Amino acid sequence: MTVRVQTLQRQPQRPLTESIQIPIRQFLQQFRIIRRALRHRQVPLYAKMVAGCAVLYVFSPIQLIPNFIPIIGQMDDVLVVSLGMKFLRRSVPRSVLDDCEKDVHTIL
Repeated sequence: MTVRVQTLQRQPQRPLTESIQIPIRQFLQQFRIIRRALRHRQVPLYAKMVAGCAVLYVFSPIQLIPNFIPIIGQMDDVLVVSLGMKFLRRSVPRSVLDDCEKDVHTIL
């Protein structure tokens, strides 16, 4: 009977600022895609309403969890934008979302 010992390879650790910047960039990219979907002609009205509610919630001074509470206050914004993107992916044709993503990438 042979025993195999697996060694775990350590992945190089990134600095804290770099590991925080990646999710922030993803959040901002998703937020920009939602904003572009609001103006796209082929996005259905119900999807525009959901996207509009997500954008308004992020900018609204009245929120379920106020933004001045550290970490938790920002997490509800991330949750709303993520749910908005998930809804858009289900209800909007992929070609339309690709157009919105291309618009975002040309700005960045």
